[in-house]
Amino acid sequence: MKEGRKHLRIPYTGPIRLAWMDASGNAAFTSAKCIEISESGIRVEASVSIPARTILQVNADAIKLAGSSTVRHAVRQGAKYVMGLELSQSMAEKAMAALREPWALRKS
Repeated sequence: MKEGRKHLRIPYTGPIRLAWMDASGNAAFTSAKCIEISESGIRVEASVSIPARTILQVNADAIKLAGSSTVRHAVRQGAKYVMGLELSQSMAEKAMAALREPWALRKS
């Protein structure tokens, strides 16, 4: 696999909602676009940067994926930020179920 990755990444461009607590302890929300998904993570594109190690609540209704994740990295690309999210164990199991249903990923 490319770059020695543990899991195959599958392209999926669909909407995803992110919620977290900011540095001041206030609730923050944004809509983002999913770029790809694997058994252990999601790459998303958003208009805001979320700091690494921030715990997020993630919801992708189209593929019935919801739960918590952690921001592993965020990189600015033009006017957007591309972030790698590591899925919690329970969410990783849901991602695996979504990956087993390729029709769900094609709905984007």
